Amino acid sequence: MKIGIIGGGAVGLLFAGYLGQKFDVTLIVRRELQLQSLLMNGITVHKGGSSFTTRVDSDLLTEVSMKFDFVIVAVKEYDLKPLEKVLELMDKNQPLLFLQNGIGHLEWVESLPHHNLLAGSVEHGALKENDHVLHHLGVGKTNLALIKGEWGAVEELVSQSIPSFPFLLKQDFEEMLLTKLFVNVLINPLTALTRVRNGKLVENPHLHQLQRDLFQELLLLYPHMERNVSFEGVVEICNNTYENRSSMLKDIESERKTEIESILGVLLEKAQREHHFVPIMNVVYRLVKGIEREGLGG
Repeated sequence: MKIGIIGGGAVGLLFAGYLGQKFDVTLIVRRELQLQSLLMNGITVHKGGSSFTTRVDSDLLTEVSMKFDFVIVAVKEYDLKPLEKVLELMDKNQPLLFLQNGIGHLEWVESLPHHNLLAGSVEHGALKENDHVLHHLGVGKTNLALIKGEWGAVEELVSQSIPSFPFLLKQDFEEMLLTKLFVNVLINPLTALTRVRNGKLVENPHLHQLQRDLFQELLLLYPHMERNVSFEGVVEICNNTYENRSSMLKDIESERKTEIESILGVLLEKAQREHHFVPIMNVVYRLVKGIEREGLGG
């Protein structure tokens, strides 16, 4: 099975590193330097005290038709729009799997002309060291759900998945993404603002109370999610990923653009439309945006 993966960041490298052990994988990147690094070295994944290297094909992202059994889109949410022309040149029956955090991209994804669209929720932790090396820090699973169409070749991916890199099929893509969004809201922006690892959010009573307040504000926006997400479940994730540094914290430290718009910005828009009062969410959003702006040059 031929799999195309768009995006040479931590998630793209992680998926190519594992899936390339079993399938014919092409990692599609933007920069010539990364392309050459991948072709020369392959992808090295460090996990615990061991490591492995996977050889994959690699190519530059160009506006040409790419023929795969299915394509995984692993760029950040704010990098999706520039991909539109490339995606539209692909076979419309080719399944597209989107792995972005948040829900801000859903309307755009649903507007695409492709017949088979899927969403994924990644529970793994990964840290990119350079263009071909990454650290697999938190081992989890990848949840998949149909947005529209049929599973197609994705069923083969699930049935043949590597035990250490499992996939799980879900029935409701919105419920799946909202479950992940609850976790992201209670971890990512708070770690980014306070520069602490995930576990410290639970240990520090002041930060833990902020988590509780944010959880209640999320339930104001999505009361039906109370049966799917528990605050205790988020605490467990913080403890299980105690030493992990969230992707938003890493973005802030590297003075990169964050995913705050797709994680909190979209929720504040919903709150405004529906006249909900979410003061903690608003302050957290403004603080992250302010720090982000300073890091990007003001």
